[in-house]
Amino acid sequence: MWINVAQLDELNEVRPLRIQVKDEFMVLFRSGDHVYCMRDVCSHMEYPLSDGVYHSKQRTITCAYHGAKFDVESGRALSMPAVSSVPTYPVRIIDNEVQIDYEE
Repeated sequence: MWINVAQLDELNEVRPLRIQVKDEFMVLFRSGDHVYCMRDVCSHMEYPLSDGVYHSKQRTITCAYHGAKFDVESGRALSMPAVSSVPTYPVRIIDNEVQIDYEE
């Protein structure tokens, strides 16, 4: 089910936006005209990825805790110490509304 989670103009290419859907925290990333969404937790130590360093041109987030790097489009772990992917969610933008496809 597609749900509204943010306005496009709330997002920038410098700082990720942490959101909450039900009891789950997620993080939105903007890279140009594209927006990506993933669960806001490092698969290594369950630290919030939204506190990390976002590289919009490379579409990666580096965890602030131990430096694990993830691809924000696929959720794939790109560097140690993380070895597992982080779940991602499909995103679409309709009339400035950022929506994610979220199933409970």
